[in-house]
Amino acid sequence: MVTLNDTIQLHLTKDEIIAIIKKAQQNICIAQLDNLRFRHPNIQFDCILRGYVGEYAVTKWFNQNEIALTASNSFIVDDNMDIDFLYKGKHIELKTSLLPDIDGNLKNTIAKRDIKLIKRGNETIAQLKGDVHLQIYFDFKRSAKDNWLKVQNIDLKSDDLEYLYEALTSRCYLNRTYLTAWIDKPSLVNKINALPENKRHWTFPNAQRLFWNCKLKEAHPPIDLIPYLKNMVE
Repeated sequence: MVTLNDTIQLHLTKDEIIAIIKKAQQNICIAQLDNLRFRHPNIQFDCILRGYVGEYAVTKWFNQNEIALTASNSFIVDDNMDIDFLYKGKHIELKTSLLPDIDGNLKNTIAKRDIKLIKRGNETIAQLKGDVHLQIYFDFKRSAKDNWLKVQNIDLKSDDLEYLYEALTSRCYLNRTYLTAWIDKPSLVNKINALPENKRHWTFPNAQRLFWNCKLKEAHPPIDLIPYLKNMVE
């Protein structure tokens, strides 16, 4: 059972975050930001930034624990930033999320929410891509952060990265990034197949996607991930 005490706080420095802001700028077309799901450009940029923060923070943590990734690849799927890693020939997928406002805190989110695994079309759980799935939560309330971003006048094209760091309040990413849980593909397949058909996936109001039922509290604690990867057979 995963609890708040099992989370691992991933720390970054200001210089690292500023470099990540620059990377986000270089890899997204600012002119198209407001065309992705018709979201405010500030919100879209922050979503992209979070994806890169998650990628960098996990890579740094892996390096600190002598996990040498073969490769990493960032890409955008719909409005989410899916970050993939390759290790010993296995595909590791990272999901990054904000706290639902109704949860109030990370403890409640871990007790109530899932690793965000999108069910695509008619795929079975055995067809889901990825050998290991990680979930990061940023300790910000989703709607509150989005509402704040909507009213900010930010020049996202600015070359002044210090300005963007302050304007986006990116200092919050210094110490509010948490690796909460993970699950390997065999465990996930067993869990899903043990559920009744109508309990295997879920959605939420106005959503156009389904998600596999993968409760954070029923997944694996982060501390077990490093030994699992080190013992993984290529």
